[in-house]
Amino acid sequence: MTRSIGGQIAVGLVVAGAVSAGVLVALVGHQYGFFSEHPPPAAATWMEIVDHVLIPLAVFLLLFGLGAFWVIRHVTRRLKAATRDVVAAAERLESYDASGNALPAEIEPFAKAVSQLTAKLETYARRQEAFAMDAAHELKTPLAVLALELDKLPQEDAARLRKQLNAMSDMVEQFLLLARSQSEESLAKQPPADLHAVARRIAAELAPAAVAEGKTIAFQSNGAPQQVTGLEEAIAAAVRTLAVNAIRATPEGGEIVIEAGPGPTVSVYDGGEGLDAKALDALKARGVRADRAPGGGAGLGLAIADRIAEAHGGEVQTAMPDRAGVRLCFDAACKRNSQSG
Repeated sequence: MTRSIGGQIAVGLVVAGAVSAGVLVALVGHQYGFFSEHPPPAAATWMEIVDHVLIPLAVFLLLFGLGAFWVIRHVTRRLKAATRDVVAAAERLESYDASGNALPAEIEPFAKAVSQLTAKLETYARRQEAFAMDAAHELKTPLAVLALELDKLPQEDAARLRKQLNAMSDMVEQFLLLARSQSEESLAKQPPADLHAVARRIAAELAPAAVAEGKTIAFQSNGAPQQVTGLEEAIAAAVRTLAVNAIRATPEGGEIVIEAGPGPTVSVYDGGEGLDAKALDALKARGVRADRAPGGGAGLGLAIADRIAEAHGGEVQTAMPDRAGVRLCFDAACKRNSQSG
């Protein structure tokens, strides 16, 4: 169990007081002959110990404790202020600058090391984002050429290959949307996205595909329309990914429901077994398909959807144990509820 600094100092004062009291009692006793063959009366001995040991020691410990408490409280306030700055920088996905906090000299090297670490991580992340965007742009041209070449093949072979090509093209588009979502300048120029309108549109777009597989898809509104600052097409891509996975996971004859609300959330319920929080985290981390169906898909859809949600201040969460499905949450409060649960 980790003790606070105040608790450790309190323990230290108790130990120091006990040792000091013993030493002072021994010194006073030796000077006044308490341990000799003819010691003074017990009452006089006790009075000497109280006057020369206990009272001075109590005054010293009290004054020292008050001073230590004031110092600890002052330093704790600085550390809490620095902690708030670190948390705020983390929420903005930015590096932490320790120069803005007047920290004690003993803690300053640690704070500077944290600043250097977060600065390097931010630089690395920006390079990765730029590389992903460049790679996605470069892939669009050969994919377009491949699409043209497929027209030269027999229809049966072309249809099978075109399905895989379309899946790869969709993944490239998602990468581009993700890169744009992580650009603060790009997001600042975007009008707010209506989550209810986005969910309704995705349900309408995927209805023919769901019907073709013997399933149905419906839109439900739960609460007042909510708007989210960000790239609407990126949010729509994340909702579409969850809905497509739900169509795969739902058995024939089942229904998929895309629900907007309550609050800034979009939930996708299906007729499958559902994913608990642990399984969902594994899928997001490894980028594998939620339905584990063979063939089709690049296996990155759910991971990209989670990154898109994260770029908009949200995350992909499980809807269990209430219902089988997953949801996009774009609110700090529901993210905290998910973590605490």
